[in-house]
Amino acid sequence: MRERLKEQWFSVPAYIRKPVIFIVGFIFIIAAGLTGWLPGPGGIPLFLVGVAILSTEFKWAKKLRDFIMGIVHACARWYRRHRKLGLILLTLIAVVGASLLFVMMRIVFRF
Repeated sequence: MRERLKEQWFSVPAYIRKPVIFIVGFIFIIAAGLTGWLPGPGGIPLFLVGVAILSTEFKWAKKLRDFIMGIVHACARWYRRHRKLGLILLTLIAVVGASLLFVMMRIVFRF
């Protein structure tokens, strides 16, 4: 089923396929910028989905995707080797992030 869909998609002429991919991919990237300020992962997953969509048709996006995935894999390898230090760093990042969020909320809502 998946292969059939892939065949059908790539049978669509490139002058139609590429603009559709471009628009859909950049909608995700723009949405990432708009939701990046929200608590939690924010726009990171949306940005990654947008780059993944763009990488199906554009070489520059494929290179960017491969670069990002290389960084993610390197961080995962480092974390597996240094699990205790990784937990300490993740905890520190969470505390600093929560503190910054608290300070911003106090400034914005003046409480």
